[in-house]
Amino acid sequence: MFTFLIQEVRLFFIGVWFLTRLPIPKWVGFQESWLEECAKYFPLVGSMIGTIGFITFYALQFFVSPIVAFVCSIGILVILTGSFHEDGFADFCDGIGGGWNKEDILRIMKDSRVGSFGVMGLLLLFAVRILGGGESFEVWKDTQSPFYPILVLKTWLLFITAHSFSRWVSVGFLYWGEYAREDGYAKPMAKSLNLNEYLYSSIFGLLPFFTLVYFSPWFASVLIPVFFIRLYMNHLMVKWIGGFTGDGLGAVQQAIETALWVAGVFLWI
Repeated sequence: MFTFLIQEVRLFFIGVWFLTRLPIPKWVGFQESWLEECAKYFPLVGSMIGTIGFITFYALQFFVSPIVAFVCSIGILVILTGSFHEDGFADFCDGIGGGWNKEDILRIMKDSRVGSFGVMGLLLLFAVRILGGGESFEVWKDTQSPFYPILVLKTWLLFITAHSFSRWVSVGFLYWGEYAREDGYAKPMAKSLNLNEYLYSSIFGLLPFFTLVYFSPWFASVLIPVFFIRLYMNHLMVKWIGGFTGDGLGAVQQAIETALWVAGVFLWI
C-alpha cells in the first residue's frame, strides 16, 4: 500500500511538471511510462493552479480594484504554466483558420510561430475572460458584506473549478476521442488512459464544480455552453483532422475555462 501511494504521489508531481513550470522534488524522478499515467491527475493539478490564482487575487484586491487583481492573477498563472494551454489555443486557431486539409492544419499547428488567427483568437479569448471575470467580481467592491466568509469560499471554489473542470473536459478527449497525429506528446496518454483512470480524474474535476453548485445552484447553467463548446470543438477536430491533438486539448481547456469565468456572475444570485 505504501509503495502504491508513493507511486501515485509521483504521478501527481509528473502532472505538475508537465502542465506547469513549478519545480518538483528531485526524489520524484522520471520515467516515460509515468507521463502516460499522469493524465488522471490533471484536474487536481488544475485545482492547485486555481488556488495559486485565488491567493494572488485575494492578496491584491486589498490594494487594487478586483478587476486589476483578477488580471494580475491571470498573468501569474500564464507565467507559472508557461502559457501551455494558451499556446495550444493559438495553434488551434491558426491551424483550423488557415489550413485547407489535414496535412496543412497539422503542419500549421506544429509551427512555433503564431499567425493572425492565433493572435486574434487569444485577444478575443482574454477579452471575454477578463470582462466576464470583471462582472463576476463586481461584488468584491463591497468587502464589508456580512457574507464575506462565504464570498471568499465561493470565489476560491470558482478559481479551482475554472481550472479543474476545464482540464477534466480535456482529459475526456483522451478517453473518448481518437488521436490525429502519428506522434506527439498527447499520444501516449491517449493510448494508455483507461476507464478507471478517467473516472478517477472525474473526482477531482467534478467535486469542486458540484460543491460550487451546492452554494449557487444557478451556476449549473454553465453546463449548457460547456456542452455546446465541447460539441463544436470536437466537431471541428473530427471534421478537419480526424481527431484531437495536444493543441486541440489546450484549446478546449481554454474555451471551457473562459465559459466558467463568464458564468461566475451566477454565483451571487
